[in-house]
Amino acid sequence: MLLLILFPLFHFLHGLDVSNLVPKVSVDTSPCKSCKVLVTSFEKGLERTKNNFFGGGNTAWEEKNLLNYADSEVRFVEIYDTLCSETTQNQDMCFHLSSEYEHHLKEWWTNGRQEELYQWFCVDKLKVCCPSKHYGPDCLPCKGYPNVCNLHGSCKGDGTRKGNGLCKCNTGYSGDNCDRCAKNYFTTVNNDTLICRKCHKSCKDGCIESGPKGCNDCKDGWVYMGEDKGCIDIDECLEGDVCTSQEFCINNEGSYSCLSCDQSCKDCYGDGNDMCYNCAPGYYMKNQKCIDASEGYEVEERIEEHRMDEL
Repeated sequence: MLLLILFPLFHFLHGLDVSNLVPKVSVDTSPCKSCKVLVTSFEKGLERTKNNFFGGGNTAWEEKNLLNYADSEVRFVEIYDTLCSETTQNQDMCFHLSSEYEHHLKEWWTNGRQEELYQWFCVDKLKVCCPSKHYGPDCLPCKGYPNVCNLHGSCKGDGTRKGNGLCKCNTGYSGDNCDRCAKNYFTTVNNDTLICRKCHKSCKDGCIESGPKGCNDCKDGWVYMGEDKGCIDIDECLEGDVCTSQEFCINNEGSYSCLSCDQSCKDCYGDGNDMCYNCAPGYYMKNQKCIDASEGYEVEERIEEHRMDEL
C-alpha cells in the first residue's frame, strides 16, 4: 500500500529537471582578470591584518609557543573569510575561484609566501595569466621586449593567455613596432628616443617640422606665402559675396561661417541691430540702429503727450 502511495512521487522526482535548482557559476570570459581581482582582494587582506595579533588572553605565550600571528593559520582564515567581499567587479568569479582553489592559497601561505601571489597563483598554478609584457597560451614575450612596442604602444594580450602579441600604437605612431610617425605627424628625437609630434592644422600631406612653415603642402582654406610665413589662413570674408544678403561672414582658421543678420536688418555686416546696412520692413534707422517702427511711434506719442501736459 505504501509503495502505491510513494510510486507517483518517485515518478515525479525522476522526471523533474533539478539542474535549474543547482546554483550555476557563469562562464568566466576573462579568467586572468578574475584571478587578479582575487589576488588584489587577498593583498588588501594582508594590508588590513598586518598590525593584528592573536586575540587570546595570553598573546605573548601564544606567539612564543605557536606560530607568529603574521604567518599563522588564524591570520590566513581572517583574510580568506573576507575575500572578494569588498569588490563589485567579477565578484561571482572571485568567490568561485576562492572556493575552488582554497587549497592552492593555503599551500602558498604555509610554504612561506616565497613568491609574489600573482605570479605563483595566476601564472604558475592556474595558468590563466602571463607575466607582464608576455602574451598567449605559452606566455611569449611581446614584440620589442623588453621595450615593448618601442614604448609607444601596447601589446595585444599583454599579461593574459590571449592575444597575438602585435602592437597597438599610441596616437601619432605607426609601424609593426610603433617605430615610425603616423600621417600628419613629424619626427623628433629626444635622448635617442623617437618622439612624434602633430603637424600644424594648416598642413596637408604631412610636414617636416612644427608650425605652418613646416608643411609639405597647405590644406584648403590656407595659402602658401613663402618660406618665411608658410601656410597662412585665407580670409574668405574679403573675397566678396560668400554669404547671402541676409547673412554676415565670420572668418575661421581654414574656413568661414555665414551667420544670420538680426531680424531688424535687411542686410548687414555683423550681429545686432546696430550693424545693419539697411533696415527690414517694419523697422527704421535711428541713431545708426534699426528700431521697430511700432515701438518708435509709441515712444513719439508719449513724448508728445508729455509736452502737451506741460503746456
